[in-house]
Amino acid sequence: MDHSKHNHHAHHVESEIKIDVTYNNGKILIKLEDDNGIPPELAIQHEKAMHFIIVSNDLEKYYHLHPEKEKQGLYVVNQVLTDGTYQAFVDISPVKKAYKITPITVQVGSMETSKVGFAGMDHWTKEIDGKRVTLNAVHATTNEEVPLVFHTHGVIPDPHLGALGHVVVVDEKVNQYIHVHPESEDTTTFKAHFSKAGMYKIWAEFKFGDKKYVYPFVIEVTE
Repeated sequence: MDHSKHNHHAHHVESEIKIDVTYNNGKILIKLEDDNGIPPELAIQHEKAMHFIIVSNDLEKYYHLHPEKEKQGLYVVNQVLTDGTYQAFVDISPVKKAYKITPITVQVGSMETSKVGFAGMDHWTKEIDGKRVTLNAVHATTNEEVPLVFHTHGVIPDPHLGALGHVVVVDEKVNQYIHVHPESEDTTTFKAHFSKAGMYKIWAEFKFGDKKYVYPFVIEVTE
């Protein structure tokens, strides 16, 4: 399967997949059916049938989960969510069906979370548990291939889901979702494509040892 096409496929067609996401007491359920009411077959991408990204409206909370199929058309994953408003992005590749990733609002409890704007560019180096990751200064413009080059300061990440890292990008309106992957299996350089100008948050995931670390960055994309 050519994963390079996955980021942008079906952007200009009607999605043929209907998705319902519900949360109840620490469990997330994702129901899928096609336009005929039939559960779709999902192709495996990066070792999983489904990559489920859920972020809070203020982009402070971020989860990259891999729900398991409980039965045909129903996927389940355990994850406790605190009260607030979230947007879920179901990253799948249905076989022989058009699909466009769009945000699905998930409300947990009664407290609503407002969307926020970013003031400007971010610091390029982040450190977690002594593990430093630096993102090269990004000069991003719309409708061009934008390199996202990460340095791990001499510590090579351990392979995770078939790659040295994974990068998810969401705009500050929590509407656009971009899941980019490395240029190859042994690099931490990624390529992204932005169709609209604005502020975006990047979550770069790297595995060191047995633990996955998530490094957030904020960038601006111009026309």
